[in-house]
Amino acid sequence: MPAETIPARLFEQANIRPHAPAYHVRVAGDWKPTNYADYAAQTRACGKALMALGMEPGSTTCILGFNRPEWCVMDIATMAVGCVPAGIYTTCSSEEVAYIVGHTEAQIVLVENASQLAKVQERWSNLPDLRYAVLMEGAGPVDDERVLTWEA
Repeated sequence: MPAETIPARLFEQANIRPHAPAYHVRVAGDWKPTNYADYAAQTRACGKALMALGMEPGSTTCILGFNRPEWCVMDIATMAVGCVPAGIYTTCSSEEVAYIVGHTEAQIVLVENASQLAKVQERWSNLPDLRYAVLMEGAGPVDDERVLTWEA
């Protein structure tokens, strides 16, 4: 019998009800739905990106940002590829962020914006396992080869 996991349940819903809304995002005052098929596709694409960046089962990612689709996609994609996600409160200081990223031995951290990225960059030299930071959608590019955009 297959394991009951969060990723398995998402992919099952994508098969059962692909066109049903999975979540809504407020865009310019209106709520825009994303269906289960698209949510599952986003999660698979993120999982493939994590593997392409060298994540192996048992590795860890961290997520530093408010609740938005990228947060959930990264969380579920991390689990789907056999890795472990760890959330970080946006109110944490750079010292607290570094403690969590370092303690979890995270190789990738997803950050919401430049101000959250700054907390990571301030202490990056003390985080030997951290290879990449990924900015959530719309945060814009940063001139640092270790920092990737969500779109990339």
